[in-house]
Amino acid sequence: MEMKLDVDTLKQLRDSRAWSQSHLAEVADISLRTIQRIEKTGVASQESVKSICAAYDITVADIIDNSGESSSGMSQQSSSLFKMNGFKLSSATIKLTLLSFSVAFVIAFALNM
Repeated sequence: MEMKLDVDTLKQLRDSRAWSQSHLAEVADISLRTIQRIEKTGVASQESVKSICAAYDITVADIIDNSGESSSGMSQQSSSLFKMNGFKLSSATIKLTLLSFSVAFVIAFALNM
């Protein structure tokens, strides 16, 4: 699955480190042509995104292009990010997690009164 990245952020990250596209390609273990294409179009495979994030020591969320996306598009993007990182979240898991945090918050609040 292809992902849409923020090209301005990508270029800013590279420029802030004074890296050439060739150096980024070497550090990320991606071809120079792929780096050039990603910076031009903002479209990259999940594997390329993971490699770039590892090279910059950032998260995928830091370089995702959120402009012009609907909330359902963002949901699909978030869902694909979880899949990319091997997470499988069911609605029951999310509800139980929220319940656990709520209970912990209430207990902490009660103990501090």
